[in-house]
Amino acid sequence: MDKVAQELVCQSSLFQGISPAGIEQALASGVLRSVEEGGFFFMQGDPAAHAYVLLSGRVKMVQITPNGQQITLRIMTSGQTFGGIAILQPQAGYPATSQAEDDSAAIAWDTAHLRELTKTEPSISLNAMQLMHGYITELQERQQSLVTGRVEQRIARILLKLASESGKKVQDGVLINIPLTRRDVAEMSGTTLFTVSRTLNEWERGGLLKIGREKVIIREPHGLVKIADDLMK
Repeated sequence: MDKVAQELVCQSSLFQGISPAGIEQALASGVLRSVEEGGFFFMQGDPAAHAYVLLSGRVKMVQITPNGQQITLRIMTSGQTFGGIAILQPQAGYPATSQAEDDSAAIAWDTAHLRELTKTEPSISLNAMQLMHGYITELQERQQSLVTGRVEQRIARILLKLASESGKKVQDGVLINIPLTRRDVAEMSGTTLFTVSRTLNEWERGGLLKIGREKVIIREPHGLVKIADDLMK
């Protein structure tokens, strides 16, 4: 495992706060797994046999509702952890599908190795619980937004969230530093592709955004915050 990969694992949410010896054991027991664009690390409902830290590429976490609707939960980038349920309740299965948006590589740890490691490094279990808590809170906030928020609010909140997670300061504003399609935004905000396209085009004409191919730059963050918080007159 090269130095960059080791640093990503050490800095990941899953392994924060564990001892150097624990990191060494984790690096020794992890297995590199590569998935081509469009492929899957795991499917919703599969036994939760592994937890992952993404090394390169981009992975979309997708959930299929009982009525067949596809919802994009989040987009994972390098250094982020996914599949953490494998540590806590592997028999429950993965609650979502992880699909590679680009050619992607991740380090995988099987449930047995992780659970053995938690005996000497209990921070791993705590980290996994904090990850799950964050996901549950995010889903609750999204559900509340779907019930009470206008569609423009939901779209603005998704863009601001992505900017907070992967934003990069550029000359024109704040670049959401991951490839982002309008379909991604539609699935994440629970609306239609047409509505997202219309809204983003309107905001671009108004100077809030600059939009390119799979690229969004927030030119006026404060203006987007006003929409997200429903402060527009």
